[in-house]
Amino acid sequence: MNRLFYSALLAMISLLLVCCGVDAANPPTVRIRVAQYAKTLDIVMPKGGQWLSGNRKGSLKSDKTYRIEGRMTAPAVRKYHLMVGSAAINKPEMLAEVEGRFKQFKTHRFIAGQEPSSGYPDNRIVFVGVGIFDDEEKAKEQQDKLAAEAISSWVFFENIKPAAGSLAIYQGKKKIYEGRDTIELMPTHTTTLKKAEFARGFSWHGYEDRHFSGKLLVGWGFENALDCVEQTDLEKLIVGIVPSEISSKAPDSALQAQAVAARGEMLSKRGTRHFNEGYDFCSEQHCQVYKGLQAVDKKIAESIKNTRGLILENHEGGILDAVYSANCGGHSSANHQIWVSNPDKHLQGVCDLKIPVKMDLTDHKQAEAFIRNPAEAWCSMTGVEGADKFRWEKTLSEADWKKVEETAGIGRINSIDEFIREISGRIISIRLKGSNGEKTVLRELAIRKLFGMLRSSNFIVEWKRDKEGYIIGASFIGAGWGHGVGMCQTGAQSMARAGNSFDKILLHYFPGAKLKKLY
Repeated sequence: MNRLFYSALLAMISLLLVCCGVDAANPPTVRIRVAQYAKTLDIVMPKGGQWLSGNRKGSLKSDKTYRIEGRMTAPAVRKYHLMVGSAAINKPEMLAEVEGRFKQFKTHRFIAGQEPSSGYPDNRIVFVGVGIFDDEEKAKEQQDKLAAEAISSWVFFENIKPAAGSLAIYQGKKKIYEGRDTIELMPTHTTTLKKAEFARGFSWHGYEDRHFSGKLLVGWGFENALDCVEQTDLEKLIVGIVPSEISSKAPDSALQAQAVAARGEMLSKRGTRHFNEGYDFCSEQHCQVYKGLQAVDKKIAESIKNTRGLILENHEGGILDAVYSANCGGHSSANHQIWVSNPDKHLQGVCDLKIPVKMDLTDHKQAEAFIRNPAEAWCSMTGVEGADKFRWEKTLSEADWKKVEETAGIGRINSIDEFIREISGRIISIRLKGSNGEKTVLRELAIRKLFGMLRSSNFIVEWKRDKEGYIIGASFIGAGWGHGVGMCQTGAQSMARAGNSFDKILLHYFPGAKLKKLY
């Protein structure tokens, strides 16, 4: 398809969407939590701005540091649902099938999401639960019991009421304002959040000053902390997400593929993630990594401008949840094996080898051969950012292993077996036996966390034992980085280097999908 024809086609689609009720000129306004503070944060507006809270408002001077302090008077109220399945709101037959698999339980339904704006698909999800708890630990205890029966589940937070308390603005020792309403910060140009925390729970965890151009809302949230939420339009957000999720030095077609994937993932999940928390997404790995304004934003905006409003449409005419991970390791994963979700025909895993071969990576011997002696893959090309994660090694010392035992909670561990692999070779179930009992760990992320956050659950391992036969350490050889579902970001960059356009990259990783312009 030549460039002139492609541009004309997109223009025609835009006109049709206007007629169908979608505003082709304006992207949707979204809210993303960009930082969280225990009770105090410092801000600077280089060119000044304003604050608003309730019926009070005032000005903030240029380049002055202001402090916002919170005093919590009541904790957040949540209920904890143990969910075992889900279905789209327009799929009653699938919902009935899910409930039919759990007839031994008293099931309940919970609708997550918001009614769609005119012209957008209805992405609400109905979750099927088998218990509601006032305490998260009680929910997790029941989750462990289900895991022992090889039943995957997850704990869903129903947000009832956020934490309550007061908020005050200070300049030095001078109190400018105090009240109980959310504080809105409206910069003339930008706002700097000082020492914003990022990557909590990961090895690259840290703090840095981050800069934002949109309106910021500061208030008490559901984690008994102060949430800082930026309100902006989706296209501005995409410009910031792309270099946070993939190398800013990547070829244009890889940046464009990332932009389309990120836009689709966000729109498909909007309203279902962080349901009733006052924002659509968080700026961490849980949703989309977003660091605010960056020096490369102008370059990125120019590189991805031809993807404005583009998403991938699934075979049912809805927005495809175009997920991605850093490095698939040579084969991407099946969504329903990695997460507790229904199979998506566009997310069933693809071979990423440059010369595809037939292999069964659910077989342990074939998986071991694949890990030890890999063929050349798109995600293994030397010189591409992320290719060094194609294969990796990690050793757990005796001190590291103590942490594994603490996490497992079954005493000293003498056996880990019954490995089950999915189509990419990632392990999705293991059985642990210890001096104080047994435990089954399901799903790739839980397995990675158990062993100190491995890069992926696609690994082979040798256990180190003491004289009594108890495990005291381990040596891992693994493939890939991340869950492996959808687009391989390292592979996308290599495909772009080889001259592939962004649509070819996307359709390689999401077979059967179609490009569609929403606005």
